[in-house]
Amino acid sequence: MPRGAITSNETAPPVGPFSQAIRAGDFVFLSGEVAQSPATGKLIAGDVSSQTEQIFRNLQAVLPAAGKTLADVVQ
Repeated sequence: MPRGAITSNETAPPVGPFSQAIRAGDFVFLSGEVAQSPATGKLIAGDVSSQTEQIFRNLQAVLPAAGKTLADVVQ
């Protein structure tokens, strides 16, 4: 099954040798996201609620690069 990396310029680059997402056939697998600010590349300050919101903003920024939205997420 062919695989390919998916990246978005709308988020900070991953820390380490990771891809933001990988397409494998008809599936897209997103890496574990952290509450990293796209503007600074640093973890945002705040409580778990603020960090969770940032993580979902980051996911929403990567999904369009794969032609997907949160409505396409299965798990």
